[in-house]
Amino acid sequence: MSSNNLFNVHLKNHRRDFECAEMDPILESGLHHGLAMRYECSNGSCGSCVAKLLKGQIKQIKHHDFPLTDEQKAENTFLTCCNAPASDLEVTLELIGGVKSIPIQSIEVKVKDIKFINKGMSIVKLRTPRSKTLQFMAGQNVELSFNGKSYHYPIASCPCHGMDLEFHIRHTECDVFASEIFKGGLKAKSKVKLKGPKGIFILKERSKRPMVFIAWDSGFAPIRSLVEHAFSLEMPNPVYFYWAFPATEQIPYLNNHAQSWRAMMDEYNYTPIACTFNRANKNDCKKVAKQIFEALDHNIVNQSDVYISVPAEVLIYLGELLFENGLNETQLIASPI
Repeated sequence: MSSNNLFNVHLKNHRRDFECAEMDPILESGLHHGLAMRYECSNGSCGSCVAKLLKGQIKQIKHHDFPLTDEQKAENTFLTCCNAPASDLEVTLELIGGVKSIPIQSIEVKVKDIKFINKGMSIVKLRTPRSKTLQFMAGQNVELSFNGKSYHYPIASCPCHGMDLEFHIRHTECDVFASEIFKGGLKAKSKVKLKGPKGIFILKERSKRPMVFIAWDSGFAPIRSLVEHAFSLEMPNPVYFYWAFPATEQIPYLNNHAQSWRAMMDEYNYTPIACTFNRANKNDCKKVAKQIFEALDHNIVNQSDVYISVPAEVLIYLGELLFENGLNETQLIASPI
């Protein structure tokens, strides 16, 4: 925050509140509080982030090129990306209603950074143009293309950082896009085509149940997006995270990050699970599913919303075990990787 003076922003049509500092854009603060506010550019060019001021005072902190009509001005319409609060506010604006209300976007992005965690895992950071940020919901995925080679990846970052996107990419034989990374074809400043978002692996924001998250290896990416989105929303739900990973790597590739969530949440439990896994071997799929199942606290699981991001072959067996043990199908939210 750029100031110690905080004001309350009340979204009257959604009965939601968040705090915003007197020199911070209202859009930026709303996004950091987990609100699915509409925007495209965040620099005053597109007009997607319009809101109506009902009570209070605002001040313009950025120039904007988007022209507001005389009718909009008469209705106290303003751009949330270019204005900050000068008092407590009451406003109306449109939030994203769900995944169906988000259009598929095609954006040319640049590689900001590639970090190799080990011989087979990379963390790739992409940056969108200021005029075309990606609108998405936590847990969704996109298609990335480079040199005619494409693959789908879940977004590891949260929606509050629409310009800066993070992906966790494992080098596998079937992933032709990943081969460009590990062979050195894709580098910093390379241009990548992005298309999306897609997917319904999203948070049940109004649920009061505990949340159990289960990931296999790079399935951590959408789980990270969901957990950090839940933190932005200040959800009080207890969180239980089970991270299955290749036993050859000794610890999960971002183990410290998963550990750090203990400082962010009052009730957070983290259990890493070392597994041997060959995706082509059905017996290994069953074995991994059983190892994960046996590591779970089923008294907690059966009263929770359960989010699973594992290979489809593992998901089939794990789902069967969970349902046989009493989990209701409505409690399961899954995204095969």
